[in-house]
Amino acid sequence: MSELSDAKIFGGIGAVLSTFGTFIPQAGFVVSIVGFILEAVAIYKISRVLNDEAVFKNYLISIVLAIVGIFVAVLLGITTIITSVVTRRFFSVILSIMVVLLILCIILTISAVFLKKSFDIIAKKLNISMFSTAALLNLIGAATVIIIIGIIIVFVANIIKIVAFFNLPETVPPPPPPLPPSSM
Repeated sequence: MSELSDAKIFGGIGAVLSTFGTFIPQAGFVVSIVGFILEAVAIYKISRVLNDEAVFKNYLISIVLAIVGIFVAVLLGITTIITSVVTRRFFSVILSIMVVLLILCIILTISAVFLKKSFDIIAKKLNISMFSTAALLNLIGAATVIIIIGIIIVFVANIIKIVAFFNLPETVPPPPPPLPPSSM
């Protein structure tokens, strides 16, 4: 099997698991993590086939930022709630949660920019525009996650990403022929 065939399988299955794994009772978190790992392996394989380190590097930065952002948001959220309950400043809980969501939104948007860089390279070099579309929708969704609609947009982006992975070719397509010189 070729590296791109492996990437197609790993990426497609990984994207399905990471997108829908959270809906599985009790095992959803683990299934989603397995999905993210399979996706990362697929992106690594694509990066190697394309001989472009930026593909995997940008993807990795995106994942690390997303994990750090979620971790920081959860930590700040818990700390804020505990502090507000102890000091009996319940109004500050609402304000603090809004600040935490804003911080999360900013970090996820920066993460989405790196994902877009990675997916745009894949889209261009493998001629699969769905990667760019998924990345753009993910960026829009991350920027609007604070107003809830972003969650739906990110979900749609993930569906498109699944289709994009399953549309990976078996081999890297040849570059388009050069345009003939103009006679002006």
